[in-house]
Parts: sequence; structure tokens; C-alpha cells
Amino acid sequence: MGTGRLDNKGVALFALTVFLSAYLLFQVQPLISKFILPWFGGSPTVWTTAMLFFQSVLFGGYVYAHLLTRHGSPRVQVAVHVTLLLAAATLAVFVIPDASLKPTGDEDPIGQILLLLGLSVGLPYFCLATTGPLIQYWFSRSGAGGSVFRLYALSNLGSFLALLSFPYVFEPLFELPQLGYFWTWGFWLFALLCAAVTLHVLRMGRAPAVKSATAGIGATDAEMTDVLAQPTLARRILWIALPALASLAFIATTDHVSHDIAPEPRLWIATLALYLLTFIICFDHPRWYRRGWMASLGLLAVLFLGGRDEIPGWFGLEWDYGVSEVRWIYLTAMFIVCLMSHGELYRQRPTNPRYLTEFYLWMSFGGACGGLFVALIATNFFANYYEWPLFLVAAIGLACFILASTWGKAGPRANVAAAVACLALGGLVLFWEDPLHWRVDLSTEYTDIRLHQSRNFYGTVSVKERRYHQTPSESYRVFYSGHVMHGIQYLDPAKRRLPISYYSEGSGVGETLLYAQARQPSMRVAIIGLGAGTLATYAREADEYDFYEINPEAVRIANRWFDNVPNCRARTKQTIIGDARLKLEQLPDDVRYDVIVLDAFTGDSVPIHLLTREAFQVYRRHLKPDGFIAVHITNSYLNLYPVVRKQAEALGMGFRNKFLPDDRDRSILHNQYFIITNDSEYLRRYPSVNRKYFDDNGVLIREEDPNLPGVPLWTDHFSSLNPIELHD
Repeated sequence: MGTGRLDNKGVALFALTVFLSAYLLFQVQPLISKFILPWFGGSPTVWTTAMLFFQSVLFGGYVYAHLLTRHGSPRVQVAVHVTLLLAAATLAVFVIPDASLKPTGDEDPIGQILLLLGLSVGLPYFCLATTGPLIQYWFSRSGAGGSVFRLYALSNLGSFLALLSFPYVFEPLFELPQLGYFWTWGFWLFALLCAAVTLHVLRMGRAPAVKSATAGIGATDAEMTDVLAQPTLARRILWIALPALASLAFIATTDHVSHDIAPEPRLWIATLALYLLTFIICFDHPRWYRRGWMASLGLLAVLFLGGRDEIPGWFGLEWDYGVSEVRWIYLTAMFIVCLMSHGELYRQRPTNPRYLTEFYLWMSFGGACGGLFVALIATNFFANYYEWPLFLVAAIGLACFILASTWGKAGPRANVAAAVACLALGGLVLFWEDPLHWRVDLSTEYTDIRLHQSRNFYGTVSVKERRYHQTPSESYRVFYSGHVMHGIQYLDPAKRRLPISYYSEGSGVGETLLYAQARQPSMRVAIIGLGAGTLATYAREADEYDFYEINPEAVRIANRWFDNVPNCRARTKQTIIGDARLKLEQLPDDVRYDVIVLDAFTGDSVPIHLLTREAFQVYRRHLKPDGFIAVHITNSYLNLYPVVRKQAEALGMGFRNKFLPDDRDRSILHNQYFIITNDSEYLRRYPSVNRKYFDDNGVLIREEDPNLPGVPLWTDHFSSLNPIELHD
């Protein structure tokens, strides 16, 4: 072993290797997650499960780095790590999963996703995960000047740039398989750089670490007196708890936004990029984090920005959100809470390099705990998204105790005041969020009863009943997906078979089904998305109805709490559980439908994988020559008209649009359908009906043109919500 320290070229090599490893680490996350999204029904939980995998493997990489540096000599460290690099470089060619790994739709989705990710990117990702703590440890032992935590900030900068470059640079220009090849080449370059780093490790001696290499520029004298002290148990607990809170904030926000808008990778990237940005800010230099100010902003963010748009409004304020506003309300709250958590984490960092890898180990464990909690515990054991109010309350607790320690110097009175404030503000958040539905409706006209609520991989579903006291015949039962109605049925036996809400006879789908029935004595219909099964009321005794539903819980609800499907009059009816696209792909070509209704939505979330070119080619393959594809495009945040119009034009088929306004007296909700067909008589008889706006006197002001120029054709490898956002 030599005795030399790193020169400027060596420092640059270390920095470049850390930067590239972080870049590749976070470039592959949206790449492979978007690739497998259509394989698992487009569920937002695909990203949550993928994050569980990535955070767990990251933790495994940090365990490896910690054990290797604690128990191996420099030569052993180099030999083991170079062997790992060779194995990972060999497997890096499989980053894009082979078609043989595509699920049939009947497997456990979480287990299948974890297995698929492990087979395709497991070892290369593990190797990249080890780079940050391992090279930072070698850097801290080299005696080189500069803060090792700035090297960590540099790695997060690489991760941040990777996330931004994926949707805005690479994805618009290249197909996902091409990006997979680029990533493989990048990994091979990383392996060469990392091998070069190990040569420096063998050549340089074990120079004693200096103050600036460990404590970092700006370390206080009090911090430097602790250079050789072992971290306390309390500090180690904070190394876990603080990143766990930040991880919970990040994943809960991502899940929340995805279910409200769409499981679209750009939303995932936005939350992950902001999450990483807080690491960059906090770990670059102590000057960027001001405790009192940040804790105050954290409280404001939670109290004024943390609410959801289905509640009356914070402190009596009414909010009217568009898609951008919803996005940034959630992202702002998440960013401030993560900044607060990571700022406190940096304050608790070790000053002795001996504990550096242990610090990263516990920190990554805390991050993995956040993902583990949401993906495995919350998804399987919570009936609703309780992790969202839990994260808000935890953020309030952290902010209160930071303010107490800032203003009261952490005295007993300050701690008591912080505890009281935490309980009071946490109770306020829980009151407004109402996760367990404690608030009682005091209406004298009706009583609302929650009959059922559950949650699984595909989201939350619930059943509510509204019973009117004066007019019992108007009482009804509602199926909810998320917080959006997906079917209403009257309780009065005389009105139970009326198709209402979005499915009345005057709606686009109602007109289409009635026209098709008048044209022929029997027909075969595919309903994609079950809901309360309202469309089953249109079936005749000679018809065949196939219901495709990805969520088994929705099937149980439709058969237990509603009787549309059990009493369906069709000659044959079957409910096919699984992703409709996968199930249709598996059908023989001779299975053809007269009508295919696409009504598969989770809350207001858009099933992107069901609206791509590849999906519509599947529908066309199973559609009779003069058949109909009726797409339900009602949405609070997005204008889906140009998306499905592009698909109709790509198929070379005719189309019409039908908007139907509210008719609350008949329990009809405003709805919009886009119908694709080659039946010229239908298109002549039923021209497009767009949304119209009237003044208070009923005079027409204008008619909406739903088309938007410049919206590209959606494919499995390209889709973007930005051009179709609705703005109030």
C-alpha cells in the first residue's frame, strides 16, 4: 500500500463515479416502472411497490458497504467489490424485462412486481446502491480536502438530474427499449470508473481524516469535540425516524396524487425529484437549513396546504382546484416536510468517519421503512389512505418540537408546550381529514350511512347509503372508487333498475347500447370496469355480457351491495377478474363484441395503459366490423377528448362526442362519452353534442370545442398529461 493522498484528478474521479452511479440509480427507476405499468393494470401502486423494492435494495447496498468497510482490509474491499461489478455488468443487459416475464393477470401483483424487478435489475441496482456510502468512506479515509457530505449532495444532484432528464430529454425522443440499451452502456462506463477508483484505493495510504473531510465546512466547535465519540442510541433512532418520516411523506403524497389524477410517471418523477432536492439542499452546507423558519413553514404547509379537495375547506375557506393546483398543493407540503426532516437529519450526522457507513445504513433503513409501511402494511391492512393524515400529524409533531428547542432551548416548559401544541394541531388535522369518519352529518333531510370500505393494491372502494326522511323513494346506494362516484342505485324496488348517474339512456353509452339493440336481436357486450354494475340493466335475455374488472374487491361489492349484476337478464354473463387489456390479449381472434365499453377508472385517475395505441389495437381486434367502442371520458382534471380522438383517427374509424349535463332531479350526473364506430347510420342519427354554456336567462353563451391541437398519439412508450390539463 502506498501513502499518497488523493490529488485533484483522483478527487474528480471519485466525484464523477459517485455522480454517474446516482444518475443511473434514479434513471432506471422511472424507466422500468413505466415499462411494467401496463402489465399490472396501470395501478398507482405499481410505483409504490417499485419504490419499496428500490429502497429495500438501497438498504441492502448500504448494509454491504457498512460490513465491507468494517470487516475487510482495503485489498479485500477492492477484490470483493470488483467481483460484484463484473457480475452486475454481465446482468445489466437484462434491464428491460423479457416478454416471458409478463404476468397473465392472475398473480399476486406485489409479489410479481418484486420478483420481476429482482430478475431484471436487482444486482446492477444493488451495485449502484453500494457506491455512494462505499466511495464516500474511501474518500473520507484518503485525507483529501473537502466535505464528504458534499460528495453525498453531489450524488443527489446526479439523481435529481436523472429524474429531470428522463421525461423531458430522453423519453420524448426515444422508445423505452432504446433507453434500456443506453442505460446498459452507462452502467458499463460506471463499472470502468469504479474499477479505476479501486486502483486509487489500493495505491493510497490510510491517511488520517482531517476536520474538513469529516465534519464538513461550517462544523461548530461543539461538533468537533464529538469527533471520536460514539453516537448515542437516541441519535441512532433519529437516523431512522427522520428519513422514515420524509419517505412516508414522499410515498404518501405520490400515492395520493396518482390516485386523484393518474398513475403517470411524470408525477412520480416530480415527487421523487423534490424529495432528492431536499437532500441536496440540506447536505450541501448547514447554511441552507434554518430550523425556526422551516418548522414554521412546515406547520403552515400542513395546516393550509395539506387538506384534500373533497372536504369543506380549511378554516372555512373554499378551495376550487384544477389539476396543477392539486399537484402543487400536495408537492409543496411534501417538499417542506422533507426539507425539515432532512435538515434535522443533517444536524445529527456523525463527525467521525468510522460511523459514516453506519449513518447511511440507518438512514436507508428509515427510508425503506417508509416504503415498507405504505406498500405492505397500509395497502393490505388499512381501509383508506390513512398514511396521509398520519404523515401530516407526524410533521406537526416534528415542527412543534423544533420550534420548542429553537425558542425555549429545549427546556421542560418548552417540551410541554410543544406536546400540547402537537396534540391540539394534530387533533385539528384529524378532524378535517376525518380518516375514520367521526364527523356526524347533522342534516335533517337525510341520513348518510357508510356500509363498507376497503383497500387493496388497486385502491380504495366504499359503499354509502343516503336515506331521505321525507321521500324514502329517493333514497339510494352509491359505489365509490376513491372519492368519486362509480354507480348509484335506488333502494325503491320500483326504481332499482333505472340506469342513473353516468349511465342514463340519454348518455353516450345509453344511446349506443339502445341503438345496437334496435339493430339486432342479440349482441355480445364487453364492459371494462364494473363499478356498481349499472350497465347490466341494459342487457336483454338474448344478449351476452362480459364484465372485466381488475379489482376483486369491486366484484364482491357489486354482487353484495348492489343487484344490477346478480339480476342481469343476459343469456350468458361472466365476470372476468384481471386487467382487461391482458385478458383481451389472451382471447382468440374469433371472439368479437358488438359493443366495448371502456369505463375503468380509479377515482379520477386515468388508466393510461388502456388509452394507448396498443390498447386500442386490441379493442379493434375483438370488435365486429360495425361495432362500437364507447369510452367514458368524464374527468375533473383532464380533457381526454383529444387523446381518444387521436386513437380513433389512428384506427381509421368514425367517432362522435356526447356531453350530457346534470339532471339532479333524476339523479343523473354530467357525463361525457366518446364513441368510435364505422356505422355511418349511427353517426348520422347521433351527431356530436359538446358542452354548452348558458347565462342566467338560459341564453346560449358558447359551445365548447373539446379538441386540443398538438396532443400526440399516446403509446405504451409515450404519454403526457401536460397538454390535456384542465384549468379553472
